[in-house]
Amino acid sequence: MILIIDSGTTKTQWVLLDGSRIMEDTETIGFNPYYTPAGSIRESIANGLTENIINGEVKHIYFYGTGCSTKENCMLVNTILKGFFPNAAIETHHDLYGAAVALLKNREGIASILGTGSNSCLWNGQKIVEAVPSLGWLMGDEGSATHLGIIMLQAFLGGKMPKEITGAFYHYTGLNFEGILHKVYSENEPNRWISGLSPFASANIEKPEIRHLVKQNFLDFLSAQIKRYTGYREKEISFVGSVAWHFKDVLSEVLREEKLHAGIILQRPMDGLIEFHSSSSQD
Repeated sequence: MILIIDSGTTKTQWVLLDGSRIMEDTETIGFNPYYTPAGSIRESIANGLTENIINGEVKHIYFYGTGCSTKENCMLVNTILKGFFPNAAIETHHDLYGAAVALLKNREGIASILGTGSNSCLWNGQKIVEAVPSLGWLMGDEGSATHLGIIMLQAFLGGKMPKEITGAFYHYTGLNFEGILHKVYSENEPNRWISGLSPFASANIEKPEIRHLVKQNFLDFLSAQIKRYTGYREKEISFVGSVAWHFKDVLSEVLREEKLHAGIILQRPMDGLIEFHSSSSQD
């Protein structure tokens, strides 16, 4: 049996496969080896994994995780997993690599992550050959829930939106103008709160002003990331993540207007990873 692990900062998904048959699908607390101590990672795994996975005679593990962008972090995660699965062969990769496998498999193209944050890479069918640096929410993350939240705040707090929608927005946040400024500038981890504004856009997407902001978010992503890749106009561009999925109609419209080659849109990378590794195990 093989074990596929997709790990983010907030949650980690574990899928145990016997050929193409899913034997177990469970979640544990997420972690990032840049910030999470090794002891805490071990504890979260020990407390969260089911007996079916622990005793599942796992022969091969494919781990795709946030923060696994260095050899040191990959080795750390590999060592921790080896303690739970001593007889398994383990491959550890960055989550962007996992997104490319999930979306493109053995095809060439551009893989994009549009969730709380954003990222992308040019994939040659086997490995990442180009990657635009991700600058994080404060200086980048165009196309993400956080960037959309920033655009919305600029529009609403700047008095650029109709009165009716503005009232609904303030009601949604439960804050007034000063309260929002305090939340953004004086409280810890404002990016988490800002990214949480995206459901308001989803619930009001039929309003032209909101749809325009969502389109602008995607256009910013294309400009900051996609249009910097070699031969991007000829490449298949695929997406994974909550923002890409929930606003897929708007995203598809933007790609058509920009005359770009749209690939697939997945809500979560695990769907594509299961398909890829199921077929690989039967080759």
